[in-house]
Amino acid sequence: MDGSYCVDGAKGEKQVLTKETSRRKFIQVMGGGIAAIAFSGLSGCAPKQPGSTEVARTIECDVLVVGGGAAGVTAAGAAAGQGKKTILIEKLNALNGSSSLALGTLYGAGTKLQQAAGIEDAPDKLLEYFLSRGGDKLDYEVQKFCADHYGETIDWLSEDLKVPFVETVSLKGKDTVPRGHNLDPAAVVALDAVTELAKKNSVEFHFSTAAKSLVVNESSTVEGIVAQNHEGEYIQYKAKKVIMASGGFCRNAEMIKQYCPDYKGVYTEVGLGCTGEGLTMGLDIGADYIGHGGTNGILACAVSAGQSKLISTKALWIDSSGNRFANEGGQTHDIYYEVAHFPDQSFYAIYDQAMVDALDEKLKHQFDLGLEMGIFAKGNTVAEAAKALNIDGAIVEESLSAYNAMVATGTDNQFGKNSKLLVPIKEAPFYLLTLGVCTHGSFGGYRVNTDFQVLDPKGDPLPNLYAVGEVSCGTFIYDDYPSGGCGLNWSYTSGRFAGKNAAEAIEA
Repeated sequence: MDGSYCVDGAKGEKQVLTKETSRRKFIQVMGGGIAAIAFSGLSGCAPKQPGSTEVARTIECDVLVVGGGAAGVTAAGAAAGQGKKTILIEKLNALNGSSSLALGTLYGAGTKLQQAAGIEDAPDKLLEYFLSRGGDKLDYEVQKFCADHYGETIDWLSEDLKVPFVETVSLKGKDTVPRGHNLDPAAVVALDAVTELAKKNSVEFHFSTAAKSLVVNESSTVEGIVAQNHEGEYIQYKAKKVIMASGGFCRNAEMIKQYCPDYKGVYTEVGLGCTGEGLTMGLDIGADYIGHGGTNGILACAVSAGQSKLISTKALWIDSSGNRFANEGGQTHDIYYEVAHFPDQSFYAIYDQAMVDALDEKLKHQFDLGLEMGIFAKGNTVAEAAKALNIDGAIVEESLSAYNAMVATGTDNQFGKNSKLLVPIKEAPFYLLTLGVCTHGSFGGYRVNTDFQVLDPKGDPLPNLYAVGEVSCGTFIYDDYPSGGCGLNWSYTSGRFAGKNAAEAIEA
């Protein structure tokens, strides 16, 4: 036996390499030690499949980035901008990631957009907010780093890369200061901009290339990745620094069950590549996991992707028992967390005919589709509509009567809904719309420091390994989303600094 190891992140197993690869056995890392592999023995490390071959070739670079979302592309561009040969591998056939699907808000303080809007703000005030939203339970230096640099990242995108933002800076979460900087028209414009920067800086993009295992030497130092391309070839990427930007794990049911059990079974709309193996392969070599069971999410309707406008804040929302449960105009993330813990992970909106008549053509098409699917129900009375969805009609009738009585006073004395959203629901026929929740990201992953180096359980960096974006966001977000736009800015900010730090560390 030659004493070298390959860690297979896809399976979470450690494969002992021998000179006779057919005699492989499996071992466990003892005492938190790190499995190691010498590059000289790498040919035996490729995961074996029927008809597969050993590692076909070796590609060398200074910095290797794994994952082509906002964090990975930004990191690659930053590293290449320091004059380092940089390769980005992406397992899909195009740049993707959840960042390409996001609505497009970045959270930050002290920006030029805020100044133009007459908003007085500063990073130290943002830090106070972060600490009030769970950040006090996490590393203070990371919270401060984000507060200090999030506004800077927004200015970098807006001023340097000419990424379009809308003029209005919006209130988000439970914050009292407008800090939500909204991309125009959606998040993809920022991804496009950093992609152009990466191309300008001569980043090589290798698509349809899936990372399979991290490679470490006898000194427990990361020296690269073994990946498989679309032709089934296994390729050795030998790199001086590796930046993991593989996204979260919402599309991995087993990992959700393990790390975020409260959200098992919740439908997801994250990027197709968010299956968690980029995290697993790092945990296999001794990286520390940080996460407290939280996920990012939105309210959802099965007739369309994203948060459909059929989820009207002017409607009355009830749970499956027929009772009103929330301020319909409240914070989406707070309602998401509540509904995700309902036994059926569903809630229902009550419409009357006047609300249906006010729908535009697109929404009316979605509405009709919901009726055809049987997830919306119609009745001459609200009780009749409720009964069609197996909800107690008498309780729903009582809830609607109490709601309309409250609307008549102009004040929601139950949940404090804005008076502008209080509209009577009285015109028959009535409709019940089945709604639910949808995950948009996992809050857990690699523990990193403010240089975005991956840490072990003792807090020491794993040599040459960095992590950015969602795969490391548990370092910054506790279990509840501070505000819309925090996660997306974590991706761009961590990418900017990790790429630069990794490149500069090569020179050290």
